[in-house]
Amino acid sequence: MTCTPALRHMLALATLTAAFAAPMLRAANAAPAAAVTIDKTVPNYGVAVTDEGNYYLLNNGIVAARINKRTGSLDQVVYKGADRAGHDQGAVGVWEQDPSEAATVNGLTDSITIDPKTNGGERAEVSIKGVTGGTVTLTPGAAGGGTNFDLELRYTMGRGESGLYTYAIYSHPASYGNGQMGSESRFILRVNQSFDWISTDMDRNMLAAGPLNWGTGVVVHAKEQRIMSQGPYKNSVEHKYTYNAIQYKAPAYGWSSTKEHVGVWFINPTIEYLTGGASKQELMAHYGDNDDPDPIILDYWKGSHYGGSTLSVAAGEEWSKVVGPIFVYVNSLDKFETPTTADMDKFTASFGDPSVPKAWTDNQTALFQDALNQAKKENAKWPYDWVNGVDYPHKDGRANVSGQFVLTDPLAPAGTTTKLPHLTVGLAYPDPAPGAGGGGRGGFGGGSRGWAYDAKHYEFWNDGTEDGKFTITEVRPGNYTLHAWADGVLGDYAQANITVEAGKNIDLGKIVWTPVRYGKQLWDIGYANKDASELYKGDSANYWLWGWPLRYALLFPNDLTYTIGKSDYHKDWFFEEVPHADDLSFVNPAAKDPANQRFGWVKAYSLDDYPQTDTTGPWRIWGRGHATTWTIKFNMDKAVQGSAVMRFALAGADGGGLTVGVNGQDVGSIRPLGTNALRYNTMHTVWQEQHLTFDAAVLKPGENTMTLTVPAGEVTSGVVYDYLRLELNTYYKVDGTPIASNP
Repeated sequence: MTCTPALRHMLALATLTAAFAAPMLRAANAAPAAAVTIDKTVPNYGVAVTDEGNYYLLNNGIVAARINKRTGSLDQVVYKGADRAGHDQGAVGVWEQDPSEAATVNGLTDSITIDPKTNGGERAEVSIKGVTGGTVTLTPGAAGGGTNFDLELRYTMGRGESGLYTYAIYSHPASYGNGQMGSESRFILRVNQSFDWISTDMDRNMLAAGPLNWGTGVVVHAKEQRIMSQGPYKNSVEHKYTYNAIQYKAPAYGWSSTKEHVGVWFINPTIEYLTGGASKQELMAHYGDNDDPDPIILDYWKGSHYGGSTLSVAAGEEWSKVVGPIFVYVNSLDKFETPTTADMDKFTASFGDPSVPKAWTDNQTALFQDALNQAKKENAKWPYDWVNGVDYPHKDGRANVSGQFVLTDPLAPAGTTTKLPHLTVGLAYPDPAPGAGGGGRGGFGGGSRGWAYDAKHYEFWNDGTEDGKFTITEVRPGNYTLHAWADGVLGDYAQANITVEAGKNIDLGKIVWTPVRYGKQLWDIGYANKDASELYKGDSANYWLWGWPLRYALLFPNDLTYTIGKSDYHKDWFFEEVPHADDLSFVNPAAKDPANQRFGWVKAYSLDDYPQTDTTGPWRIWGRGHATTWTIKFNMDKAVQGSAVMRFALAGADGGGLTVGVNGQDVGSIRPLGTNALRYNTMHTVWQEQHLTFDAAVLKPGENTMTLTVPAGEVTSGVVYDYLRLELNTYYKVDGTPIASNP
């Protein structure tokens, strides 16, 4: 049966009726009084599954969902009598790879894996499965590349649930050859254009630019970045990477409608199946790249951004991974605020730097907050007891790991706290050994092949308390390395060989954590917390706004000089050091404060100036700058011998590195790992520490100067800072020779 637009419309009108009696904010947790397509032989209007030939229809009287039997795609989502899906780009809800190609080797099957007729209508689940025999690549043309793993996609719905779950099972039998996954893998849902409010966190909880405003924008630098020439954000750049977030800190996110007071959300009840643990940042929601796009929600379990990730399986190796279940949650408001005429007049008059009606903000925040509350409920239910027939341990097949870190830092300056604020603790697959083709623990996340890049295995993370206590919950059996980091502590902790057995909780007791120090601390800048949030414009209200590499030239026209003991890193140390823009024609001449205002500070162009086939646009004029040198001034009481160690904690980096000078002498450079932090608009990617050791004899009594220089080039090259520290070892020279006076 072909699902035509007319048929979709008929289903949308007929499937669910809007007969609810609920509180102001509703997650639609009760069935409607009547629902046309419900099988009334199911007690209390429970879940029904209908085999429609080419599709399965799941329906619980709250939500109806149609599943394509060939591709495993989610082709329709009906809620409150209307189809909430977006259909402008074909399939509505898709996994990056789908099982359809397995049909070429007779390996494609579909089935009802949970039949609601056998459980009184409590739950239904359907499966679309592709077995390749190791000879077929699934979805070879996928944007992120295909895979030669077997793949099963499942969708499930329970009684009274305001949404549906989907999960994927990737597997590689031992009889298969080498297994590979494309550069990225994700589940994507397109919703219709009535959804005009985007929410990834409370800072990016905002009115969206609008699909036509986006579609008519001039491309600048890349197709994902466009200058709005009309609408609320005219003279601003809409960038899809504006809406990235740390997945661990974004358990619910999505879109809602200011007109229909409905929200659609993704909820990850755990991050155990996501790449990169508690530090991974990825795209969450945005518009597509066409000229009149539908809004998109994305769940990257294998991400290609901010350092990327890897997944390969050797020939003869048996492997599988269950990704999800992810909950697609829908909710609505019965009672809502309405903007006044004065509010709307003010809004329209403020286009460019909009004054969004408070009523909209309040309504959409209520929907978002409800989704966040639902995420807590889903986490409490994890792991779900209805997932069966795959490698997915239930609660009795898992265990908790607890303990308490005790910080011991004998070389810390007097008065340094031993508390561990924002302690984050996790268990991950052991990092590769040094020399094993990836560098071992060459940095946070175990270098370029450690846990921060690992998409093959499961990871388990939880927050601890300031006094060091932690419990990592619901861990699958296996051998792990324990990892931890906390605010105020430079570096991270790692302890190998933590073995977890089913049903056996582990108490690791007190764990002494002694951070690495190379000598006495002379000075520091910033606050070690794995991001740039404490530095100027690196805070959560600012960093994600597009264009700071350009605006740096407006904020610091003479570059930056920082005096230890006098300057304040909150306002005097910019969060990213980039080439100094040479051409300032990007400034909108009508902008009141182009260096600081949130929106409306960019000069707009028409499509006559730069058609969208020009994927660089005015960036070829704006986008380059000359070398930037920052100067740090500090005093020394006396001349010293030994080795000085300059430690750079970086929240991101791109480009040609950083050259360091002391008192006019070049003492070396650092070449950090590129993480796309600047190009992709963030203050947090895979954290890394780089340190530079130099002869302390270059320091002198009185005032000293240190210079940090980023070379000329693209203004989206350079470094994003977290923290800097200068340490002094007076016992050994740079070459390791002991100093006689300090044996």
